Amino acid sequence: MRMRAVKSINGDEALKVPGVLAVITAETLKTVNLAWMPTLAGDVQMVLADGKVLFQNQEVAFVVATDRYAADDGINKVVVEYEPLPVVIDPFKAMDTDAPVLREDLAGKTTGAHGPRKHHNHIFEWTVGDKDLTDAAFRKAEVTIKEMISYHRTHPSPLETCQCVCSFDKIRGELTIWGTFQAPHVIRTVVALIAKIPEHKIHVISPDIGGGFGNKVGAYPGYICAAVASIVTGKPVKWVEDRIENLTATSFARDYHMTTEIASTKEGKVTGPARPRAGRSRRVRRLRRPVEMAGRLLQHRHRVVRFPDRASCRSTASTPTRRRAASPIAARSASPRRPTASSARWIFWRRNSAWIRRNCG
Repeated sequence: MRMRAVKSINGDEALKVPGVLAVITAETLKTVNLAWMPTLAGDVQMVLADGKVLFQNQEVAFVVATDRYAADDGINKVVVEYEPLPVVIDPFKAMDTDAPVLREDLAGKTTGAHGPRKHHNHIFEWTVGDKDLTDAAFRKAEVTIKEMISYHRTHPSPLETCQCVCSFDKIRGELTIWGTFQAPHVIRTVVALIAKIPEHKIHVISPDIGGGFGNKVGAYPGYICAAVASIVTGKPVKWVEDRIENLTATSFARDYHMTTEIASTKEGKVTGPARPRAGRSRRVRRLRRPVEMAGRLLQHRHRVVRFPDRASCRSTASTPTRRRAASPIAARSASPRRPTASSARWIFWRRNSAWIRRNCG
């Protein structure tokens, strides 16, 4: 499916299906200021397609019904009128002068969550280390090698798809969410920011994940729409991603294209840093440092002192905020990071496990 403008969404016929209670669209969410949600990358993303769809199977409408069969019949009755738009297929052409704008909400902005923006499709730039020392190491090197390295896109393919059950207690003003979450604290924070419910009144329970591999870290539109539907109806609402939706539109990973340079002796001893010069990533949302993971690996192994990372995006299915599955532990420890709630708990347990076992059984 090409990138398309959404001209109209008509849910009238869907509402006639027995058991269908509501049809939610971006326009519906705008009335309560819920059309966009924050990401872990310091960015925002559409909850439901707002004005355009950027990739195949992007969420456009959310049907609330008394059972799954009615919901499926209802969603098939929703009529969407599209208008084809120019697309960006080649990530290396995403920053051409005549490249179409992928995200209108970023058009014209010269700065963003990840530094200065040099193009309407420029989404990330990161420089670390000492440029002068790096340039000196390359000038003195007996041999320099420059190569384009591509890391193909991969699918996490968990045993169980993403799913949740949201139940809002109108009397106590508390929302309980059960789901297959890898990062329950993230879900609680995002829902609190969107629904304007204090975090201490949101209870996120994740008893069994069913496989994740990074796929279930971020917040999906299905989670948000289920929470909103439960708040409005006062009834528990369940959302389950089917296998086709998971394979076509859930968060993918990798799909990196990196130009890298290494300085060495004629015998093959690395004397200078591995110096990735630029990266391209085919993603449109939930982005955070698309080439950083590979760069961290090179940085740790070859004592990198400079790592510039520039990324542009093209219109394909989404990718998660960060996937560490199968990445070397060395890449993770290359630089200090601010502790998260989960890492802080792990550090506390590691340092106090003996006392906890002794005093708490």
